[in-house]
Amino acid sequence: MQANRLHAAIKNLTVALRETETALEELRSDSDPLAVHIFVARRQYRNVPDTKGGKRSEIAARLSWEKACSLGFRGSLGEWARLLGAAPKR
Repeated sequence: MQANRLHAAIKNLTVALRETETALEELRSDSDPLAVHIFVARRQYRNVPDTKGGKRSEIAARLSWEKACSLGFRGSLGEWARLLGAAPKR
């Protein structure tokens, strides 16, 4: 009788694992391109070696903002720069 219970439990576990894997695949396929772009752009913005006047980071922010606008971002360039983590100008 114990063997039957163990076999049934393993069968139930296998079914649950398949359902979980299916759900994970659905989540991965439905990723939001704007959210992915924000994540990548923030990391790239932090790692940009900047010039003395800050021109390189401004260009990086503008280019990534243009891409974000094409993906559906509706804010201004200043809002995008704040989202990336830019320090306010003095």
